[in-house]
Amino acid sequence: MKIDRLIAIIMVLLERDKVSAEKLAEMFEVSTRTIYRDLDSINQAGIPILTTSGPGGGSEILKTYKAEKRLFSTSDITALLMGLGSIQTNISSEQIVGTLAKVKGMVPPEKQKEMNFRVNQIKIDLTPWLHAGHLTETIEIMKTALEEKRLLHFEYRDFKNRKSHREIEPYRLLLKGEDWYIQGYCLNRNDYRTFKLLRIQNLSILDTNFQLRDFPAERLDDTQINDKSMVPVRLRVHEDIRDLIVARFGENCLTPDGASHYYADIYLPIDDMACRYLMGFGNKCKCLEPEELRERMSKMVGEVYKFYNDSL
Repeated sequence: MKIDRLIAIIMVLLERDKVSAEKLAEMFEVSTRTIYRDLDSINQAGIPILTTSGPGGGSEILKTYKAEKRLFSTSDITALLMGLGSIQTNISSEQIVGTLAKVKGMVPPEKQKEMNFRVNQIKIDLTPWLHAGHLTETIEIMKTALEEKRLLHFEYRDFKNRKSHREIEPYRLLLKGEDWYIQGYCLNRNDYRTFKLLRIQNLSILDTNFQLRDFPAERLDDTQINDKSMVPVRLRVHEDIRDLIVARFGENCLTPDGASHYYADIYLPIDDMACRYLMGFGNKCKCLEPEELRERMSKMVGEVYKFYNDSL
């Protein structure tokens, strides 16, 4: 008998007037005999269950007990469904589909139409417009390793294109901005590390299980870029890329410059990664200062020009 099923049954009965054993058995994918045993256990735990037979019969929590014990409002359930829906866009799991159905089952029938309308007012879809390769498959593999506490092995390419083989104890999948990461204890470095999923190749789950360590979530949540490496940067950007700048650096970084341009005062490191980021805007963005970053970008642009003008 699973405690999570008992809690879920209590939640359903708190939200509905009366539910048949057959309906509960269908909802939780167990036999009616199991449901009756669960109801008896709930009753023995001090939550009074009233069961009636015949047409219109079913099980319910005694109304006098139920009056002040309501766990979730329709608004609470709507928020839960929104959150589960956003997870479902990236994690294709029958477990989540089942959870969605069970949470919806907590809503009284007369309020389900209103709940469906409210859930659809906000849609959180984390999948990209374009095909994202095998990202969903990678997440599923890592999710299995997390659930079963098994080691992961993969090849990793860092931001300097250096390749290495890694074996880690996975502890957390992280969606940060537009990218997914796996965080865990790296057995090759004997420390906790964060790995970007798009840089992982040849991923596999090992048969070896691991014992849980104290996962330092707060330390790993710190920024991956040393603030001391960031310098003030001034850009002149066209209105066509205004939304892209605002999405990354915020509205306050912009100052209007004429009818179609803005100055953007931001912070970036002076390195190749920053140059590639700014060059991605093409002629819609010009770096005005600092001079060191301008020179670095000018050199990179020259190398790209030479690359495309060399004979094949």
